[in-house]
Amino acid sequence: QDPFRHIPSADGRGHFVDDRKDVFFYQSDDEHYIPRALLIDLEPRVVNKITCHGAHRDLFNPENLFVARDGGGAGNNWASGFRQGEEHHEQVVDMIDREADNSDSLAG
Repeated sequence: QDPFRHIPSADGRGHFVDDRKDVFFYQSDDEHYIPRALLIDLEPRVVNKITCHGAHRDLFNPENLFVARDGGGAGNNWASGFRQGEEHHEQVVDMIDREADNSDSLAG
């Protein structure tokens, strides 16, 4: 059964309408839904907590995860973050382009 099949209508009368889950998710070959989210961080702690140890570790597409190789983060230093952003921007933009190309209804 599709958990995203119906959502309550805005009129509050209990009528149900089809939603647009394809905006936020895509359906994998084994019929489960994968979020279109890109998890991007220069420091691996938060992304690893979600994808390796969290309850939702099997939910995200591994191709949509980016953590800087050096893993040090910017350390609340704008100049360091800017420099690292310049180093990694091509890889991140490629991830964004891939998700945008695979979307039928790009929004946001």
